[in-house]
Formats: sequence, C-alpha cells, structure tokens
Amino acid sequence: MSATTVLSQAAVRLDRSGWSLGRDGFVGLVVAAGVLTAAVLWVVLQSPIALIAGPVASVVTWRSVLTAADRRHARRVADAMPGVALMLGSAVAAGLSLRQAIVRSARDTPDPLGTQLRMVAAELELGGRVDDALGRLAERMPDPDLALLVTAILVQRRTGGDLARALRDMSARLEDRRRLAREVRGLTAQARATAWMVACIPLLGAALAEAASPGLLARSLGSGLGVGILVVSVGLQATGIIIIRRIAAVPA
Repeated sequence: MSATTVLSQAAVRLDRSGWSLGRDGFVGLVVAAGVLTAAVLWVVLQSPIALIAGPVASVVTWRSVLTAADRRHARRVADAMPGVALMLGSAVAAGLSLRQAIVRSARDTPDPLGTQLRMVAAELELGGRVDDALGRLAERMPDPDLALLVTAILVQRRTGGDLARALRDMSARLEDRRRLAREVRGLTAQARATAWMVACIPLLGAALAEAASPGLLARSLGSGLGVGILVVSVGLQATGIIIIRRIAAVPA
C-alpha cells in the first residue's frame, strides 16, 4: 500500500468522524506536531534522541487519534441501527415496498449512516436493484450490525416471510445490545482512566524531576545506559497500556 493511499485513508477516517482536514491538512498537522515535539524535547533533553522521539511521538499520537475516530464513527453507526431497523419494519408493515421504505428511512436517519442510506436511495431512484444497492452499502460500511441487517433483508426477500416483524424484532435486539454496551462502558471507565494514568504519571514525574533539578534529564540520557533504560521503560509502559485497554475494551 502506497504512502498516498495510507494518507488518503487516514483523512477519510478523520472526515467521517467530523474532522474535515483533507489529506494535505492531515500531513501538515502530523509534521507540525512532530517538529514541535522534537523542538521541545531538544530544549529539555539536549540530546539527538529528541530528533527521533519527536516524530515517533507525533505518529503514535495521531494513530491514537485515528483509532479514537474509528471508535466514535462505529458508535454513531451502532446508535443509529435500532432506529433504522424499526423505521424499515414500520414502513413495510404500513404497506410500503422495501424500496420505498429505504428511501423514506434515508431522509430521517442521522449521519453517518444517513449519508450512506441516501446513497442507496439515490441508486434505487435511478433504477438500481435493491439487492445490489444493499450489498454495496455493506461493503462501504463494514459494520457487523449493518451486515446482519442487510443479510436478514436479503434472506427474507429470497425465501419469503414476515419481513416487517423480522426487522422490528431485530430493532429490539440491537437496542438491547446498545444499552448493554453503554452499561459495560460505564463499568469499565475506571480501567480506561487507569490506562491514561499509567501513561501520564511517568511523564509528570520526569517533568517534576527536571523542574527540581534542571538538566537532570539531559545528563541521564547523555549515556548509552540512560537511553537503554528509557527505551525499556517506554516499552514496558506501552505494554501495560495495551494490556489495560484490551481488558477494558468494549465492542461498539
């Protein structure tokens, strides 16, 4: 995968979460953050390690931002799914065709799912087949709940059955899952806060040590032993943060 493709995908991930930066804007922010971080570390450490640590810290930070943007996007989609299933089921039960139900639901669904449904509605209004339009929707938005909804609709269309009832039942199940996920996120909030504390306490300690004894960090990292200790410490910190966040992870 080329660097241009990676940057374009990163910009898309930010854009769908509400950060409309574009590829050039994203590159500019990453570079600016890397240069600024390197400059601050150079002033504090007075060591060439700052020239490496700055860009690395910038990349890691922005990767975390992208991951958070993905989670926020997935959560917004999951929050909209019960309502979409209920609107489709109610419209079909009222006598509308599935094509008409999709067009009607697209107008009332919030973004980001609403934008994708409006694309499906536009395809249908141009004469597209429902199966093909829904299949492309599932490809554009790889969300498990959406894939389940599309699969249920396609199976019902091919085998017959009460589609309206199936959609309403699915809406109730999706709402139960969403409520359970919110409760679990609340119960694991302390563990997620602990992960941030694990990351911030060493940085705060280093800042206090440098304030108490200016030049301490520069002297400590001026030898190979100091740099080695720093690398091992950062690795252990990163491992601890990853483990804590995996323990506290909640599917969207």
